[in-house]
Amino acid sequence: MEKNWIARTIITLVLIIIAVIMLIPTFLDHEEHEWVTKINEGINLGLDLRGGIHFVLSVDTEKAVQDRLDRRTDEIRMRMEDEQIPFESVRLAYEDNSITIVLSEGADSSRFRDRIVDFFNDLRRTSTDGAAHRFVLREDTIQHIKETSVEQALETLRSRIDELGLREPIVAKQGENSILIQLPGYRDVDRARGIIGQTAQLEFKIVAEDLDPLGEYEGEIPEGITLHRDRGTNSDGSALVFTYALSKNRELLREFLKDKAPEGTEFLLEETIYPNGEREYKSYLLYRQAHLTGDMLTDARVSIDQQKNRPYVSMNFDRNGARIFADVTGRFVKRRMAIVLDERVNSAPVIQSRIEGGSAMITLNAMGDFNSIFAEARDLALVLRAGSLPAPVTFEENRTVGPSLGADSIRRGKTSIIIGFSAVVIFMIIYYGLAGIVANAALFLNILFIMAAMATFGATLTFPGIAGIVLTIGMAVDANVIIFERIKEEMSLGKVITDAINNGYEKAWSAIIDANITTAIAAFILWEFGTGPIKGFAITLLIGIICSMFTAIFVTRILFNYLTKMGMSKFSIWQKN
Repeated sequence: MEKNWIARTIITLVLIIIAVIMLIPTFLDHEEHEWVTKINEGINLGLDLRGGIHFVLSVDTEKAVQDRLDRRTDEIRMRMEDEQIPFESVRLAYEDNSITIVLSEGADSSRFRDRIVDFFNDLRRTSTDGAAHRFVLREDTIQHIKETSVEQALETLRSRIDELGLREPIVAKQGENSILIQLPGYRDVDRARGIIGQTAQLEFKIVAEDLDPLGEYEGEIPEGITLHRDRGTNSDGSALVFTYALSKNRELLREFLKDKAPEGTEFLLEETIYPNGEREYKSYLLYRQAHLTGDMLTDARVSIDQQKNRPYVSMNFDRNGARIFADVTGRFVKRRMAIVLDERVNSAPVIQSRIEGGSAMITLNAMGDFNSIFAEARDLALVLRAGSLPAPVTFEENRTVGPSLGADSIRRGKTSIIIGFSAVVIFMIIYYGLAGIVANAALFLNILFIMAAMATFGATLTFPGIAGIVLTIGMAVDANVIIFERIKEEMSLGKVITDAINNGYEKAWSAIIDANITTAIAAFILWEFGTGPIKGFAITLLIGIICSMFTAIFVTRILFNYLTKMGMSKFSIWQKN
């Protein structure tokens, strides 16, 4: 008989008490009993059990490639100025991902090759026509940009969701350029879409006031759209006259402006929301090239305009961004620079002078009350601070899982556990008699420990996770069956009951370890590489393996030692079949 069975008994009782305490928050209302949150948050239910929001987003990787071209164009221009290599123009073409550099007469071609061509190794020179040199992005660079844009979007979305304070959200890559997002228990669909779906792709573009396609328009103007003229000033001091369109119908205005932008430009809209809820849209003709993007930001936070008592978002750029910002504002003094957020013009202030220091601001284009504007500014600062998405995203799938579906899943899960547990319990009693009752007691503790462990470590219980628990029940019994059969073999050799128990456990140990380790390896791989339901299944299976080994080897041995100490030396399993 084991000499230390009393110590084992004490350890088991202590673990049972701890498990019960850890499960208390799961069955009590946290609002009515606030003290339970000091223990833990209880078992966290997954989307399929608790309900919540399910999104599938697609990342526009082509836009990420265009953004790289925009940055390279500015970087080439700045480097050529720094290296004092005279040039006439640096032009880009999105159609074939190319950049064309036209050198000035007398430019040193060898210096250009050493300081520019060899410096930007993600570009490949494809042709030279006199002073014009054409470069294209390398294919491996394009592929790398597309892959990393999805990975960056994944990390950015994780950061945004983390700032929402949600428990156990799922953010995972799906396919080549799609991202799966599940928010268990979250109900505010509009805010979730606003924060997650907002690309927060910040771009600074120059307004093409020197081009005026609408001023020359002679066709019929649809009802609901009006054209207006405005004046501006060119960087050389000359006057500019340009035309813009106004409408309260965004789609009508977009359709009207379609295909009217000259090559290298685009029409984007500025939205104004009036106190009565009406919206008005104003057109801006912008050069497509983005001189700065949101990935150059180091910080974004809500500030208050003391004069107007109006919230706005203040931003700071990194060292490279500050340098580019100063260079662009210096080159386009007296011109308008549009602050574009997610393909919408936020504002288009006139550049009065070169701006040093690398800071800018975004005003909210809404005329609501202070609190609503502040909330909008807070969410915008959140997504900018968490990081702008490297490319726009679109919602491919948007589902809200209601509590009724979750309740049905829970009901079915409970039923499966009860049926599986009952079937195993009945079989063990019929086949192994009193020893089967011992195994069933350990089985009950196994489920208790699994649920307590999930509550303690904040694991998420999903419907596949329930399947993992049911599977664990069978595995726990399997360990007991191995032990019982080993004990039967020892009894058939004429061993006394205590020696048979000791030898049975020792000889069964290696087989149980081998079986559980191989299953644990498979479960760990599922947990590491799986997503969503697969990961939920793997987590419960891993926890179940640990708990089942403890109850099958540790707890049942205590019970057998206790029964033999009480004089019960014969059980149905000790008899030969």
